[in-house]
Amino acid sequence: MTNNSDNNGSNSQGFNYDVLVEESLKNVVKKVLKITSETGLIGNSHFFITFNGDDPDVIVPPELKNTVNSEIKIIIQHQFWDLKTSNDHFEVTLSFSGKKKNIFVPFKAIMSFTDPSVGFGLQFKFEDNLKKTNQNTNESPNLETPKIAPLQNTDVKSGEVVSLDEFRDKK
Repeated sequence: MTNNSDNNGSNSQGFNYDVLVEESLKNVVKKVLKITSETGLIGNSHFFITFNGDDPDVIVPPELKNTVNSEIKIIIQHQFWDLKTSNDHFEVTLSFSGKKKNIFVPFKAIMSFTDPSVGFGLQFKFEDNLKKTNQNTNESPNLETPKIAPLQNTDVKSGEVVSLDEFRDKK
């Protein structure tokens, strides 16, 4: 039996650490966006956020959607307004070709989050993939571990994403 959303990341065989880590790392994104909504960007921080534009709860201007690729990348840096966060989504107004457009993104749709000013980045699995994995009751989830870019030289302008698998014991 594997994890389902009703048992807080545990199952009859033990804890589903991949799901728990994924949730914890999404909380980092929530907290950073909440602080930014209250105080503005800190220092040289700015964010590249990639999300699944095909998620049914995502609301974006139609011109941002690409028929070939469902990924949408936004940058929160100079021209953003009305950043709001809740427990399950964030909203922001961005400028596209000089016109302000509202965007609504549930945290479950976020695929990656990067702050290149400090070389920090996170990469996530889709929540839909987590649900599909958790519905399979006879095997453990085979999830790709969220990836974290370690803080290194602050002069670096882009983050390097590394896998946590490198640090796990091989069986």
